[in-house]
Amino acid sequence: MNPAPEDASALASRVRHELENAGFTVERHPLHADGGLSVRHDPARGVVVSWGPATGVGGDDVARFPTIRNVVRLALRTILAEAGYQVTEDGGEMVVTGRA
Repeated sequence: MNPAPEDASALASRVRHELENAGFTVERHPLHADGGLSVRHDPARGVVVSWGPATGVGGDDVARFPTIRNVVRLALRTILAEAGYQVTEDGGEMVVTGRA
């Protein structure tokens, strides 16, 4: 069940705040070449949390290393779950649909 549009904005704001309190810098738009963490509302899915490294970091694309992606996703998922949010994974992104 997706949140109503007005609730989705509030949920995205709360998720952003939770991740910022954990030390992440959070963007509101989809990721770009600079990498980073993005929290945005997708009307079809809910609040989407994405992380990606900057392209070309260290001469090799860090995205090739699944361990790093897994660790970051685990950290994000743990932070959000401990805050009481329902989190599912969808195509490498996390979708937050509300509190558990």
